[in-house]
Amino acid sequence: MMNKVLGIVNLHDSPSLGVLTARRPLGVTSFLGRYGLMDFTLSNYSNSGIDRVIVLAEREAHSVRSHLGDGQVWVRNTKLGFQRIYKNESLLPSSKFNTDIANLKSNSNTIGEIPFEYVVIAPSFFIMSYDYNELIQSHIESGADVTVLTKRVPGSNKDFLNADVAEVEEEGKVSRFFTNTGRRKEVDISLESFVFTRSAFERMIKESGEVSLLYSIRRMVAYYAENHLMDVRALPFDGYVVPILSLNLYVKHSFDLLQYSSRLKIFKDEWPIYTTTHNTPPALYGERAIVSNSFIANGSIIKGRVKNSIISRDVIVEEGAVVEDSIIFTQTEIGKDIKLRYVLADKHVKFVEQKKVNGEKDEILYIEQGVRV
Repeated sequence: MMNKVLGIVNLHDSPSLGVLTARRPLGVTSFLGRYGLMDFTLSNYSNSGIDRVIVLAEREAHSVRSHLGDGQVWVRNTKLGFQRIYKNESLLPSSKFNTDIANLKSNSNTIGEIPFEYVVIAPSFFIMSYDYNELIQSHIESGADVTVLTKRVPGSNKDFLNADVAEVEEEGKVSRFFTNTGRRKEVDISLESFVFTRSAFERMIKESGEVSLLYSIRRMVAYYAENHLMDVRALPFDGYVVPILSLNLYVKHSFDLLQYSSRLKIFKDEWPIYTTTHNTPPALYGERAIVSNSFIANGSIIKGRVKNSIISRDVIVEEGAVVEDSIIFTQTEIGKDIKLRYVLADKHVKFVEQKKVNGEKDEILYIEQGVRV
């Protein structure tokens, strides 16, 4: 079956994480010290047997390409499988017209050459371990044009505020989509994982220009559902979902996943999460190093104390330094006797002069890339 499926990782239409995604796509943003957020979607595809994958890059395609490398880590069938990065090469009057559909149109010739019967499209900001065979099989059995994966949550759940909600009726039919404002007791959140028949997918791309040049895939699906122009169905998912819809949620769930019980819901022995490899040695710990309840990535040198923190690759924590409740990105140096708490340090930061750098528990202090503190 999976040789009939085309997988698409959609980096368009992603939420902003403020300063953290000002210079990078959300999909390549570091998570838990060694992953890019899109790695979880790519791993779900790989584990589901979907080996032909397109990544739709909205911007900074070079950083997407740099993170993915040759993409072979996610491709099991290296003879028939592939991973391609698409960006919109057409001239646009405004970035608002640079939608995921515009990207697909810009690359329609190459997509048309790919043999497939079904298309699975998923974003990078809902983290979960999920077998897409279930969604595809449900889609085939229902005879729907489009099927969307949903998650039932309390409407007041702050993690899912402002996410899309699917109004689900009898037999799983979706009549409309609307924004979750927290006013309903329970809602079916759209996880924005869609499966299309090929004919419905091609029809959506063709008709989008007649509806609105500003419409994205999810807006077109909503248009079809609300006007009863396509059979749109929902399939509920009762597993664990980590929504990365804002900077606060990024920070909150990063720390939540330090808990072993939470990690087990995402990182499963039978469902590995793959990422690009780096030729870095294991982390090195000094004689006086003390580390508790933390992620420490390869290549790091820890001589001081790290507690309740996430340390990315090639970070140096010198003797006497203390890092607590913080997230430290790659190649950051924390000098001797420096104390950090509630800090999110981007790449290549050097903590040298200021001996104590603190944010607040409810408002982490962001340190921008490459600065000296």
